[in-house]
Amino acid sequence: MMKSCILKHFNSYAELTREDEELLVSLEKSPTQVAAETELFHEGDDAQAFYTVLKGWLFSYRNLEDGTRQVLDIYVPGDVIGLREFAFSGRLTGVTAQTEVEICEFPKQRITEVFSQSVLLSSLFFAIAAREQAVLLERLVNLGRRSASQKMAHFILEMFARLKRTNHYTESRFAMPLPQHILSDALGLSTVHVSRTFKELKQEDLVYREGATIVVPDLERLKEFAGFSPHYLTETVPHIPPFKE
Repeated sequence: MMKSCILKHFNSYAELTREDEELLVSLEKSPTQVAAETELFHEGDDAQAFYTVLKGWLFSYRNLEDGTRQVLDIYVPGDVIGLREFAFSGRLTGVTAQTEVEICEFPKQRITEVFSQSVLLSSLFFAIAAREQAVLLERLVNLGRRSASQKMAHFILEMFARLKRTNHYTESRFAMPLPQHILSDALGLSTVHVSRTFKELKQEDLVYREGATIVVPDLERLKEFAGFSPHYLTETVPHIPPFKE
């Protein structure tokens, strides 16, 4: 079986059969390289396909009437892009490649075929879509009820937890190739405030930023500071017996 980010991601929710794994791998055919800062699609474009992320980072966003932008989510290897638009004909957001990425495109018809062949995978796709909604809900709380330093700390812990699904981190150090203007648009802070926030976290010995690398000396201490609980990211799917006619 080929190495697959989507397999690692789905296996973190539930144990898959070989048949389920083969179905998932079939969604990762014909990978495409996309250059950094390329628009994958815009808000309002036809939503006829999903994408699996094999490599790199992307983000979704909405442009606002006053010319500003709200970054809504970050996509990392193993994620599926477009699940929120399953029932819509048009894109609800735009998506841009932040780094050079490798993605696989598959039409909506393919996901309905997967649903018809595997009860477990159907449940997992819905679980992942529900988790995306939980991330947005937590982001809403983060934006409205936490200080700037807590917002940043919570965001960093969330990204670390999400990356662990498809990567094996043994240390509290990971790459987060998100420049200050992206963090600004994601957290509702000015770019100056983002820089100041990193300085405050460094002074408290909570977070160090070394270029695009984030270092967390004490994860538990940072979680306590941010009020972070990973439950919305780490839930698994209960065992589902095979369907019998």
